Amino acid sequence: MAVMALHGHGGPSVIGMERIPVPRAAPGEFRVRVLACGVCGHDALARSGRIPSASDAVLGHEIAGVVDSVGDDSLAAWLGRRVALVQRRPCGVCADCLTGSTNQCRSGPGFYGDDVQGGYAEFVLADPLNAVLLPDSIDDATGAVLSCGVGTGFRAINASGCGSGDALLITGSAGGVGLNAVALAASRGISVFAATSSEAKGKALLEAGAVEVLVRPDAGTVRAAAARHGFRRGVNAVLELTGAPTFALAVRSLAPRGRVVLVGNVDPRTLGLEGGLVIVKELSVTGSAHATREDLEAVVELVASGALLSPRTHSRPLREVVAAHAALDARTQIGRTVVIP
Repeated sequence: MAVMALHGHGGPSVIGMERIPVPRAAPGEFRVRVLACGVCGHDALARSGRIPSASDAVLGHEIAGVVDSVGDDSLAAWLGRRVALVQRRPCGVCADCLTGSTNQCRSGPGFYGDDVQGGYAEFVLADPLNAVLLPDSIDDATGAVLSCGVGTGFRAINASGCGSGDALLITGSAGGVGLNAVALAASRGISVFAATSSEAKGKALLEAGAVEVLVRPDAGTVRAAAARHGFRRGVNAVLELTGAPTFALAVRSLAPRGRVVLVGNVDPRTLGLEGGLVIVKELSVTGSAHATREDLEAVVELVASGALLSPRTHSRPLREVVAAHAALDARTQIGRTVVIP
């Protein structure tokens, strides 16, 4: 089968087409013919070598497809069904899995693109622990990005503790996770302040539900915007999707007892934390990882019911994944690019 694999680490051009054997499903798993695969910032970090990844890896963890073979007869009901996949395949029996923290499992097959062959390919392997059925009302490109592109924000908003009437700052808000997080938070009655690096992305963010778009703001700008909407002392929480470049902004934008939920870190390095400010304002900082299967089920239901609009996607053929990575690096796209094998 055709795959787009890494040929070392570096810029987008290190990705090239190869042919590798089609995987075969073992007992307990099934094979999925990939119909769409999202191109995520995590992929760019792995490609550049800023997070661990094999130099010959096949990346891609945002996957939707159709089950085309099963490893044993107990899974026959999955044959021919369209599925969206959670990016980590858990074991289902470790302490993390048994307490519902399947995204923390390190005993299962692992994360697509990092531990197992990813979705820049014609086929991948999966199993019932990381697959959710897709209804006909959800197209392949949308299904591909629901776990990472939407489920990540879904989980992080839950972690933020924000609800109707609260104020939430989202950094990196025009990216694939950010734009969907804006829409999801707005649908819950949360006042969303969308921080972005480009004025050109403002229209899409306002359409998604942001009450204000803030272009390269400082903390004073955020607090002033919050005050205009009745949040005199700052925002209640921040979804930090950028990490190191905006972390100080996130902390300084918070009202007393505010919360930073760290979701992304586009420039992996140690984050500086102003201890005195955290103490005096009784702030908290927490991390939020990727979605679980239960999160993905909830997101699929939200989109299928119309409670959440389908995320914005842009489709390209798989052979153009290099161009998709170049656009990701340049931060010129709004929403998520999806490649089609």
